[in-house]
Amino acid sequence: MRRQRLISFLLAALLALTLAMPALAADGELINAALEGTGVPDGWALNAYDASTASASVSGGTLTLSASDYNDIRLTQRVRVEENAVYTLTAEIAAEGISGGRGASLSIDNYSIDGVYIYSSGLVGSSDWQKVSLAFRTLDGQKEVIVALRLGGYSEMSCGTARFRSVSLSMGWDGSATVQSLVTGGTSDNISTREKDLTEARKIQLKSYLHLFVVLSVVLGVVFLFGVYRLRRDLTARDLTRKKRRQLFVLAVLGGLVLRSLLSSATGGHDTDMSCWMGWGNYIAANGPRDFYTAPGHEWYDYPPAYMLVLGCISRLLSAFGVAGDTAAATFAYMLPAALSDIAIALVLMKDGEERGFSQSWCLLLGLLVVFNPAAVVLSGAWGQIDSILTLLLILSFRELLRDRRISAGALYGLAIMIKWQALIYGPVLAMAYLLHIRSRRDAAETALGVVSAVAVMILISLPFRGSQSLFWFVERFLNAAGGYDYASVEAYNFLALIGGNWAPAGRKLLGLISYKALGTVGIVLSVAAALAYQIQSARRSRIGEWEADHPGVLFLAAALCMYGIFTFGHYMHERYVFPVVFLLLFAFVETREDKLLFCSLLLSVVLFLNEVTAMYVISQLASAAVRSTREHNAVVRTCSLAETVSFFLFVHVFIRCCFPSDREEDTDA
Repeated sequence: MRRQRLISFLLAALLALTLAMPALAADGELINAALEGTGVPDGWALNAYDASTASASVSGGTLTLSASDYNDIRLTQRVRVEENAVYTLTAEIAAEGISGGRGASLSIDNYSIDGVYIYSSGLVGSSDWQKVSLAFRTLDGQKEVIVALRLGGYSEMSCGTARFRSVSLSMGWDGSATVQSLVTGGTSDNISTREKDLTEARKIQLKSYLHLFVVLSVVLGVVFLFGVYRLRRDLTARDLTRKKRRQLFVLAVLGGLVLRSLLSSATGGHDTDMSCWMGWGNYIAANGPRDFYTAPGHEWYDYPPAYMLVLGCISRLLSAFGVAGDTAAATFAYMLPAALSDIAIALVLMKDGEERGFSQSWCLLLGLLVVFNPAAVVLSGAWGQIDSILTLLLILSFRELLRDRRISAGALYGLAIMIKWQALIYGPVLAMAYLLHIRSRRDAAETALGVVSAVAVMILISLPFRGSQSLFWFVERFLNAAGGYDYASVEAYNFLALIGGNWAPAGRKLLGLISYKALGTVGIVLSVAAALAYQIQSARRSRIGEWEADHPGVLFLAAALCMYGIFTFGHYMHERYVFPVVFLLLFAFVETREDKLLFCSLLLSVVLFLNEVTAMYVISQLASAAVRSTREHNAVVRTCSLAETVSFFLFVHVFIRCCFPSDREEDTDA
């Protein structure tokens, strides 16, 4: 009996000691929690995504963080900790007019140490003082963490005012918040069996979406390849008047916009990209473009200036109509230019089809293949990227050149470059087309004026952003952007990703022999050389000086071959760089009437769709920690990379048969 009483007493004492741990630890503060003075308190550092719209002040033991525009502001302090221990960070937080993103929260911001960051629950709107806790477990060998009092978050920017007081960090766990692990920012698996089971269940659920994307891609492949392509003649057998075709296309456009708006509302766009669009647009709307690229903290801004002006206009319009930046309407507004570009591409394609003798039903089908193209729908409706705008400008430039309007072709190409630097990839093909069709001094003069017009457009667009920079400041910005992602493949599922290059350093050597960068350089050079050789050979076979007299679609096919090959075998590729090829192949099909080019376009659409949705998903805040680089993710990368590589070689086979028919085939055709 005495032994049982003693054991009971010891258990009760142990329980009381455990419950008292947070209070005991609080007696010896682990951080300098005194929020005193008028500037940044001793021991703390102030950081912000955009310093120009951020402010911080201290008064009477209260820290106030304010953001006049969407921002990520954090007051941080490095703290020594013990490994494999649980800590609790607490503070009282008040919110005033906070909108968007993470809101006001406590955070462990170890991004600069090991790439990990975690948050407490966030406060948005307006609320009085509330006690907020953040519990976390340190790792083996971990000696320090960075504590942050925060307004906003990575890719989750907020605006408004947040106040913090009574900040405390203590060893132990009082049960007020779920303990998070600093391994991935997920829940610690050492707290309870139920929490561990819930965490594993959540990871399984997140990974299962990868399988869903694959299944959806297979379904789209069946619909496109065995539905649209196999039944293309049945689908276009119905006689339509031009008026009826236009009416049906208007209905399709409305349906396409509704689909994109639903996706925009459901996904909110790509975490990082949409935050950049909104942040950049708001900065330009509030401060003008002059210091956009030179302001402190803006050194990494790598997009060219043309679309920045569009973003500034969108932000001003939203502000004028009182639309908050964190609403679905604002998100769709930033995606709308790309969606409208999809529609414009469809209109141009249908016009070309009509000029080439396609029936009205065929023209309608071509328009539908653009408006409801899965790769385009994801980019302009779910992701929020602007590759459709680049594609439209490239196509318009090519069409102008094919109509021998060299000056306007150059101006459109210059605008394309200032929308996205990737337009430069098509430069050699466009330059060769200019040179091969110089028939007179007038053509030579207009070619020179075409180059001048391209440079003039680039300078004109860059002038509002120039400030104290040199006249050609954007050249240096492009050079910095070109090497900004020094990886073999950046979620571009191509040949380099197939052999293990996804997010692998470009300088890493394969089998100790050749680096990804060297292999990619060879692929880029060969792709450009093949495209130029095709243009030269086509010009030799044609009547001198006449545009595409021997074989139509040369410019579209050469551009598609160049970019398709560079994407498949080049380094530094992102998942979206091959997007223009989808529509270049459709225009080549209209010019050549070669059905297999239509097949190649549909196949690439499905493969690119899988690449886009997977890439957007695995680098999102939702799934990055649980899914990225897992066995399931790697399997999807390898599968999609193999499919993309096979699709390229299939295109090469079709390209050779279409552009270099055998003598027997030529005799038969004759």
